[in-house]
Amino acid sequence: MRLSQPQVDVICASALKNFGQSARVWLFGSRIDEQSKGGDIDLYIEPELQDPAELVDAKLHFLLELHKKLGEQKIDVVIRRAEFKDDLPIFRIARETGVQLL
Repeated sequence: MRLSQPQVDVICASALKNFGQSARVWLFGSRIDEQSKGGDIDLYIEPELQDPAELVDAKLHFLLELHKKLGEQKIDVVIRRAEFKDDLPIFRIARETGVQLL
């Protein structure tokens, strides 16, 4: 995994703060490959929050906080609400190939 422990700590703390204390977070994509270079930070989140409007606000605050603490870099966030019953391929890929951070 190509994130430092301080970076992981920032991501986890911000996810808990913005998405709820039972939120779960995975890192997936190129950042889990030690041999790759560069790449954005791809995060898959299963939030405690379920209200769509609250989730939009939470995502914006989460990204703002990450950019302030981690610096300007490309961060992609995929959110799956518990109420969304379809298991889209991106959800499966993130969970099956990713590294659970929280």
